Amino acid sequence: MFKAGMRLRIGAVVLEDLEGAIAGSGVDKVYVVAGPQEALRVIEEVVKRRDVDLLLVDDVLVSQIGKSKLAEIKYRNPFPAIVELETNRVPRPVNS
Repeated sequence: MFKAGMRLRIGAVVLEDLEGAIAGSGVDKVYVVAGPQEALRVIEEVVKRRDVDLLLVDDVLVSQIGKSKLAEIKYRNPFPAIVELETNRVPRPVNS
């Protein structure tokens, strides 16, 4: 796994409106996409190349892609870890 002192390489797949905030947050690689189809392509490429250890995906894109599709990608490819980046840009149901 990871040795003590190793630094995780973090990537993020986001829409353009989050680019500045994510780039300034210390994320190593920011992949700016125009929509869900491009996001799926980028996610698959990043997973295949193993460019990062942790991949954050914009919650707006996750809602457009579908959580089940993202879960399928995560199931097939446990590395890198893929995590939904939660923002306040997507309305959440009251019971979530």
